Amino acid sequence: MRRRRSERKSIPFFYEPRADAEFRLLPADRAGSFEPFFYGDYLWATATKFVEFQGLEGLRKPRRVP
Repeated sequence: MRRRRSERKSIPFFYEPRADAEFRLLPADRAGSFEPFFYGDYLWATATKFVEFQGLEGLRKPRRVP
């Protein structure tokens, strides 16, 4: 019995951006209340809220707005 070959497709899925990924509005957007930020700053700020990481906030200086 011969098997019929089917076309194989794949879809990339990116779970998490790099720590130095910058989030900012697109040029067409005009919201003045949104400040650009680096994902690493956000990740560090949220991760240090876990009890295991409390007290580590000062070990990494945020990159802030580029």
